[in-house]
Amino acid sequence: MPFSVKSLKEAILELENRLLSNPTDEECVVLGYADGAEVSLMGWNERPVSRDVRDVPPHANSADSMQIVLEGGMVIYYPDEDETVVLNTGDCHVVPGGKMHSCVSTQKSLVLVVVGHRALER
Repeated sequence: MPFSVKSLKEAILELENRLLSNPTDEECVVLGYADGAEVSLMGWNERPVSRDVRDVPPHANSADSMQIVLEGGMVIYYPDEDETVVLNTGDCHVVPGGKMHSCVSTQKSLVLVVVGHRALER
């Protein structure tokens, strides 16, 4: 199945354009796929009003997801444990597949996200 892979530079430009038209929410651009994993770039603009991560509807991914903060920061909340994880530029965090969580940022942020893998297949 053919698909295009975006460079990080292309993804950042596309993300910035999406954020211009949707300045108060998060946006995501898929860069491509590697061995069954989706690689994407998530971003937020700086928000004048802070949004509590506990107010964001939680979700779960079917596979593990890894967040690498390239710029800014983000907060991940695990409602089942009432646990909050704060990530800053350069930080990396893995959310286990099936685990309910929500995430938010109140600052301009870029986060590289890898969801899924086939490393455990034999």
